[in-house]
Amino acid sequence: MRPSDQAPRHCLVTGASSGIGRAVAERLVADGWDVTVLVRREEAPVGTRVVVGDAASAADLQRSIEFAAGEGGLLHGLVCAAGVPPSGPWDDADHWTDVLRVDLTAAYDAARLAWPALVSAAGSVVFVGSIVGTAEGSGRSPAYAAAKAGLEGLARSLAVIGGPDDVRVNVVAPGAIDTPFDTLAFPADARPDVPLGRMGTAGEVASIVALLLSPASSYVTGATWRVDGGRTALSTTAAAIKARG
Repeated sequence: MRPSDQAPRHCLVTGASSGIGRAVAERLVADGWDVTVLVRREEAPVGTRVVVGDAASAADLQRSIEFAAGEGGLLHGLVCAAGVPPSGPWDDADHWTDVLRVDLTAAYDAARLAWPALVSAAGSVVFVGSIVGTAEGSGRSPAYAAAKAGLEGLARSLAVIGGPDDVRVNVVAPGAIDTPFDTLAFPADARPDVPLGRMGTAGEVASIVALLLSPASSYVTGATWRVDGGRTALSTTAAAIKARG
């Protein structure tokens, strides 16, 4: 049974101490959600309920899911924003293991452990992916590209699994976003590789996440929404010409 639209909406956001995850938590609080965040340190937006732990720990995920869902066992939203940034060298096996564990396996574990609460609430899941891996390769971090590409396959599969229970699963795939996570290749307000000419903001990504969690996207599942200012629509030749001025 679909829960009443008047009931409190409970959401868990991982990786909410900074960047996109923090912006998502702030947006959901502003929209009236009851937001629980799983963070490694006690730095979280005002109005959220904080669980300190590791998003790649199944035990910490289980603890935060139970806290977010409360006595009713209802989780209306799950946003997996925790991640390890791309770095090198590309052939570092330990880096590969760590990135896949945090950027991909942790999202799978979060969805798996939250599934009963999501089914009970006919909830929605959003994974924070990237245009890296699905539209672009990475010479610096194949691990990051593989993990982010994997999130899209995971989301499509969970969308099929969740369909009969009205559980929706989608991916938001940011491009160049002005956060500490993103290394600046050009000035934030002068990006020749982006048709809109600038980097995006974490708040702009959060607005799409909020949409994908809301009833306004009730017929959207298994989809990837790119938030990249048109970067993946721009040919490499056109980008090179723009960069030369």
